[in-house]
Amino acid sequence: MKKTSLLILGLILSAITFAQAPNKMSFQTVVRNSQGKLVLNKSIGVRMSILQSTSTGTPVYVETHTKSSNANGLLTLEMGSGSVATGTFSTIDWSQGSYFLKTELDENGGINYTISGVTEFVSVPYVMNSKNADNANSVKTLSNGSNVGDMCYWNGAIWVPLNIGTQGQTLTFCDGKPAWILGGVCPGTITSLNCSSVTNNGTLSATTNASGVTSVVPYTGGNAGPYAGQVVTSTGVTGLTATLQAGNFANGAGSLFYTITGTVSTIGTASFALNVAGKTCTLTRTVTSTYGPNITDFEGNTYKTVYIGTQQWMGENLKASKYSDGTTINNITDNFLWQYNNTGAWAYYDNDAANNAKYGKLYNWLAVSPGNKNVCPTGWHLPTDAEWTVLTDYLGGLSDAGGKMKEVGTTSWFSPNTESTNVTLFTGLPGGFRNFSGYFRSIGSGGNWWSSTENGDYESWYRYLSDSNGNASRATNYKQFGLSVRCLKD
Repeated sequence: MKKTSLLILGLILSAITFAQAPNKMSFQTVVRNSQGKLVLNKSIGVRMSILQSTSTGTPVYVETHTKSSNANGLLTLEMGSGSVATGTFSTIDWSQGSYFLKTELDENGGINYTISGVTEFVSVPYVMNSKNADNANSVKTLSNGSNVGDMCYWNGAIWVPLNIGTQGQTLTFCDGKPAWILGGVCPGTITSLNCSSVTNNGTLSATTNASGVTSVVPYTGGNAGPYAGQVVTSTGVTGLTATLQAGNFANGAGSLFYTITGTVSTIGTASFALNVAGKTCTLTRTVTSTYGPNITDFEGNTYKTVYIGTQQWMGENLKASKYSDGTTINNITDNFLWQYNNTGAWAYYDNDAANNAKYGKLYNWLAVSPGNKNVCPTGWHLPTDAEWTVLTDYLGGLSDAGGKMKEVGTTSWFSPNTESTNVTLFTGLPGGFRNFSGYFRSIGSGGNWWSSTENGDYESWYRYLSDSNGNASRATNYKQFGLSVRCLKD
């Protein structure tokens, strides 16, 4: 068999003539046959393989060419532009050890290749590796600083700006990141801040300066480092501040102690947006109405009172069986007599005296009407419909006021006792009512209170609260009905 040799005159990378290296390498060869004669103007079949690690190593890339030699036996080839048999030329990682070029050819332009030679890549091909490095670095863009002395650090994915520190700080590593610190101590860190498990101490009341009011906010994952003090102002109900003194986190779980100070003019919810060591949560505190001095009726029954806006209300239902001048009010238990009675009367709910202590008595309107004797303690009176409206307007209107007036929970009220907060301290209870025919209804599900304002000859205005919504509803009822009474200070 006649063998043809491939004399490699040189490998010339195109990177020499281009600013950025393409995925090709150019070289020229002189082709001679086995007698050493030049092979002139003839089509030559060439197979080129790149081997990894050794001259007999695994091919990572193979391509073939069919090119003609010129009149001087010179064959010009461009590796990376042939017919690919194996691999991808552009993805060769030239930094991974040694690589070798194996060339094979067929003098007759076919694919009956004979080995012509193997040679090791030395340095010139590694322009390709430089190109890969350039491409990798091109995506790691540094951010422009805002101040002289700003720097950037690599966080493993992107370059992150680090603003210049202040006078006296030193640059060190905290939690694996560079940071400017003062005094050589890294700032404290936590993994969570939990406002849903706060322990609240003291009470916040409208128009009263906060004293002895604190909130203890738990956290987890402390690193025993320091934290700065802070003062957070309230939103919602404004005028309050929550103050945290500087300190050190515990190593693990611990708590932060906030002292709340200030005076507010209204009731509702005060919110504090906390941000400690990058962890956030919202602390909420309820601001209630203010209790006033207790009052006593003619019989010696004592009642709490509460300031709500500009008014002072009884905080409990009336229990009196006598007018303020000592005159007795009729107690009617019989349904028939209740229905046809035309004088003032009262009854326990279900005619059970055990209901008096909690719910008070149920009175027909004749017992509490302004044309009759005063059923309220001296200096107090049954509120008019307009005075009830002053109260509900202060609480946000009829659709919002009810929840703020109801006792919280389901000890007295049926579930769900919707929207109950009792921020007014009115502590409305579901004392039910006695209807026109003398039957008792709705204890546990509704509370009903007379106003002194008539609506014609047979009805009067009243307010009622329900377990199923947060309304303070306004309606009229027959004067023979028995409802609860709350008195208002003159």
